[in-house]
Amino acid sequence: MYRELTATVLSIYYEDEDIQKLETDKGANKAILYKRLCPRTDVGDQVIVNVTATDLLLGTGGWDFVVSHRNKVLHWTTENDGHIMKARYTPIQHSVQTVESQESEYHHLFEQPFSLEGRPIWIAELHSMVPLFFALLQVYDPKKRLCVIIDDQASLPLYLSDQIREMKKNPNLITITVGQAFGGDFEAITIASAIQFAYHILKVDCILISVGPGVVGSGSYYGFTGMIQAHWSHIISGLGGQPVWIPRISFFDKRNRHYGLSHHTLTTLCEFTFKPAFVPFPVMEQTKLKRIKQQLFEREPHACSHRFIFSTVAVANWVTEALNWTSLPIYSMGRTFEEDPLFFCAVAEALRFGLEQ
Repeated sequence: MYRELTATVLSIYYEDEDIQKLETDKGANKAILYKRLCPRTDVGDQVIVNVTATDLLLGTGGWDFVVSHRNKVLHWTTENDGHIMKARYTPIQHSVQTVESQESEYHHLFEQPFSLEGRPIWIAELHSMVPLFFALLQVYDPKKRLCVIIDDQASLPLYLSDQIREMKKNPNLITITVGQAFGGDFEAITIASAIQFAYHILKVDCILISVGPGVVGSGSYYGFTGMIQAHWSHIISGLGGQPVWIPRISFFDKRNRHYGLSHHTLTTLCEFTFKPAFVPFPVMEQTKLKRIKQQLFEREPHACSHRFIFSTVAVANWVTEALNWTSLPIYSMGRTFEEDPLFFCAVAEALRFGLEQ
């Protein structure tokens, strides 16, 4: 299914150098315009908007997306556009300069392999884990720099993330978009070269791999975007690093596949990740701990010698301090820290564990 319509712009909610958020008279009555993909618009203009997702009552925060402007043609260029195409073979394909490409000043870096030399690299399935991770890191040490590598399993334009735009006001955050994702501070073709660039050139203190907003699940055994975590983990291991998984934990979500330790973590880690990884768990009540240990025990034949670490160090106060530090509220699946504390504490414990390695 694909559906678009012509809408009139009634007002502009928000605008920066990357996006416009518009009020429109049709569809969802609100739309996002990416300036890299469409000319900016003004009140009273007519635009073509893609309403497919909102017609199906799906995610995207209830936004339609501007496809084109009725009366304007887009043309943009930068000094270092490069020749690597993002959103390839679609009507919105556009060229960027990736850090590995021949035109890049960093190209020579990628002519030889490298090693992470045992360095921890964190893995986060959900985009909501990213702003919390950064806030926790800044509370821990405001001088530490974080590189977030964004894969293409969810939103391709990183501009969609309000949290990332807010976090970018802090110079300690650097983003690299990989694969078909675009809009980071740097672009890369692969996860491996993004890690190499963050490690050797950016020389950041921490590296986190995740996705943009809008992951996909289907209620099926293998049909969810979190399966990509196995790929990330293998790359980290192959580069001589230590994969540190942030386990997806919830005792608020009553769906059996997500209650306790989500099957998005269990299935991907225990059945598809063939090199050992670290999985730290936060302090929790004994009944909840028993549930998670039972879930792991049931997958034990597939666990591949992963190191499951059950912490005795409380991190809830650290989470509270981090949430107070942030400018925008942080939710996970619409839930607050008070509603689903172990989800948030799992992020904190994974960061604490990795920093002490």
